[in-house]
Amino acid sequence: MNKAIVTDVVSYLKERKSSMSNADRRLSELILADVDFAVQASTTELAEHSGTSTASVTRFCRKLGFRNLRDFKVQLAQASSVGARFLAGRMSSGSHSETAFQIVSRAQRALDIQLASLDSDIIESAVQALLHSKRIVVFGSGGGATIVAQDAEYRMFRLGLNINAYQDSQMMQMVASTLKRTDVLLAISTSGRFAGLVDACEIAQSYDATVIGVTRPDSPLSQKVDILLPVNIPEEKEFVNQPTSSRYALLAVIDVLSSELAVMIGEPALDNVRRIRHNLVRYRGDDDDQPLGD
Repeated sequence: MNKAIVTDVVSYLKERKSSMSNADRRLSELILADVDFAVQASTTELAEHSGTSTASVTRFCRKLGFRNLRDFKVQLAQASSVGARFLAGRMSSGSHSETAFQIVSRAQRALDIQLASLDSDIIESAVQALLHSKRIVVFGSGGGATIVAQDAEYRMFRLGLNINAYQDSQMMQMVASTLKRTDVLLAISTSGRFAGLVDACEIAQSYDATVIGVTRPDSPLSQKVDILLPVNIPEEKEFVNQPTSSRYALLAVIDVLSSELAVMIGEPALDNVRRIRHNLVRYRGDDDDQPLGD
C-alpha cells in the first residue's frame, strides 16, 4: 500500500520534526526557516544547505508520500501560499489598549461598510418573503456563520415565526428536501463557497422554496439565491490572530431583518416579547433592566 501523501506539509513538519532522524530534522528546519527557498531549491542545494546528502533529500520526500522532490515542492508551495499570511503575519499589535482599539475600530468600519451596501428594496423583498412564509430554515456552517444562523433563530422565534437553524451539512440537505413553495431558506456564509450550503440551496429551489442569501457577492452561493443581501468585508491580513470583523456585518443584517419584521408583525410580536420578558423577570429575580435572554 502506498503511503498517503501529506497535504499540509508545513504543519506536518512543525509537529513531527522533533521525532525525525537527524537528517530529516535538519531538512525540516531548513524548509520551515525559508519556505520560498525550499520551493525553488534543487536537490543538491537542499542537501548542501541542510548538511545532508542528495539521497537523504530523496528519502525525505518519499517518507512524506511523494515520488520525488518536484512533487514535494508543488505541495509545499500550495500549503505555503494558502497560509502565507499566517506564516509571516504579526501576532500582536502592541499594548492591550492598541489591540482593543484595532478590534473595535474594525468592527465599526465593517458596520459602516455594511450600512452603505444595504438596499431598501432588497431588504423589503427579504422581509416580505420571511413575513409570509409558513416555515423558515436558517443554514450557516463554519465559525461565524454558525453563530449568526443561531442568532437569527433566537431573534425571529420571539416574533412568533416558525424558524429553525441548522449547521450540519447533511442535515441542511435533508431539511432542504422537505421545503415547499411557502417556505424560506435563509443561507448565511462569509465566503459563499461552502459546497454543502450551495447544494442545499439548489435542492430548496428545486422545490420552489425562496432562498435568501446573506453572503459575499459574486460567490458560488450568491448565484444560487433568489434574494441577495450582500456582505463583503475585507479580512484582516496583518494581525492574523485577531477575529474577523465580517461577522459583525452578518449580525447587523440579521438585526435589520428582525427589526423590520417586528414592525411589520406589530402587536402579536410585541405580545410575544412581553410574555418572554414577564417570565424571564420572574425567573431572574424581578430585574426588568436585564436583556431579553442571556
